[in-house]
Amino acid sequence: MAKKMLSIEVGCSATKIVEMDYQSKKPKVYRCVDVKTPEGAVRDGYLNPEKMEVLKDAVKEALKTNKIRTKRVLFTVFSGKIITREIVLPGVKTHQINAIIESNVTEYFPIELSDYKITHMHISTFREGENVGKHKVLVIAAEKVLIEGYEKLAEQLGLNIVDIDYAGNSVFQATKQSAGAEAIMAVKVEGENALVTIIRQGTMVMQRTVNYNIGYQDDEPVSMDDAARVLVGTVLRVIDFYVSNNEDNRIEQIYIMGDGSKESMILDMMVEQTQLPCRVLDTVRGTAIGKKAEFVPLNVFAAAIGAGISSVGFDADKEKERHETNYVSASVLMILFFIVMIGALLSFALIPYNSALMEQKDLEKKQQQYEPARVVHDQYLGMKQLLSKVRYGHVLTERSNDSILDFLSELEDKMPADVEFTEFVSDDEQCVITMRVADKETAAGVIEIFRDFESLLSVTVESITEEKDGDGKDISEEDGSSTIYFTINCVYVVTEYEDPALAATEVSDESAAAAESVE
Repeated sequence: MAKKMLSIEVGCSATKIVEMDYQSKKPKVYRCVDVKTPEGAVRDGYLNPEKMEVLKDAVKEALKTNKIRTKRVLFTVFSGKIITREIVLPGVKTHQINAIIESNVTEYFPIELSDYKITHMHISTFREGENVGKHKVLVIAAEKVLIEGYEKLAEQLGLNIVDIDYAGNSVFQATKQSAGAEAIMAVKVEGENALVTIIRQGTMVMQRTVNYNIGYQDDEPVSMDDAARVLVGTVLRVIDFYVSNNEDNRIEQIYIMGDGSKESMILDMMVEQTQLPCRVLDTVRGTAIGKKAEFVPLNVFAAAIGAGISSVGFDADKEKERHETNYVSASVLMILFFIVMIGALLSFALIPYNSALMEQKDLEKKQQQYEPARVVHDQYLGMKQLLSKVRYGHVLTERSNDSILDFLSELEDKMPADVEFTEFVSDDEQCVITMRVADKETAAGVIEIFRDFESLLSVTVESITEEKDGDGKDISEEDGSSTIYFTINCVYVVTEYEDPALAATEVSDESAAAAESVE
């Protein structure tokens, strides 16, 4: 029997609270409540410690007013600072995927691993080449300070945290049953970011996080009309990229969700520009809606509901720790029980000490006999792990990097000489680049250059940091200079390949036709 749980999403304008069954085959949604998020309490998913108290009071009051007493809580987090990487792994058993990711995570992301929490989302299992099984996995990295903010909020609310989910998974879980043979697109508009997800036959095909500059840009106000145009323009590029790789599987429907779905301008512009059916998400298939949640706008609460269906687990270890603690407590009680029982038995009879001693010696002898087998087993596990890494390396070498050629050519032509590349990680779809420049103005100029690249579909700034000296002071405090490190994620535009042999054939056919007309 499923247990009730609170699924909470702290948005820029509103905090959504859903009381529902957790990870049930058909979860029931009992209540949906939203409360205005205190101004300045959250920015791009990060909770402001200075506003934690007022946010806690707002949520607590909403729970009290609606007579919600459930003590288990799950948060879903949406932030443009959460970085993702789609990878392909060998067809290992599902429980072995974690180990492979952990051992190779620094190859996926140019990050300081100690500052991040890593999880993953299993996208699909498929066969390739000589019927070789493989896994497509989305690796997700979030700063620990981001996750710790929600842990602190749960603590102040007096709630037991179950998990912290990534909004990309939450959106997928909320919409996957709406996708049939034809693909659908789900666009979650929240604050200054939008999450674009394409789903086909219950499988996530593509997912992108985009910034559409709502609110302010360079300290100048940005109108909703301008922001909507940027958002819709980005959605169009994602659609073009998808169609170029999936000509036989067009997008059938676009669903809008999140706080931004309440803006009719976004919906109207999306319909006009995409020429596709667009609607707000008004149902979450696979869930039962209780009487107290029948008339709420599910497009606003969809992500929170999706997290309750199945979460990916930035904080699943918390729940695991509690289970382990309960297990240990039960074990201690069992031991104490047996001690009492032994004490009672000793009052009636003596323990056959000699027999027990002989049994112990026999066990020690058998242990020595099996020692060589244990060594062989350890060697087997080591070779198995090595084989997994070799297979993974083989997968990487098989992947095409044709799209990078146009990008590198453009990079050579346009990039200033005073930019130093410190890290460059690429696959056939995207690359992550870390650069070093003299100041923030130069960094901003370089980012703008990248956004004008014809070879790139999108450019996302992952991080910007200023180098510090050994005493923790800015270098600028000593000699007026500074060093800026910044990381960007670039998604390639797919380059169409023309077969020379086919082109030659077409020319020959045209020549023959011309000759016939002359004759």
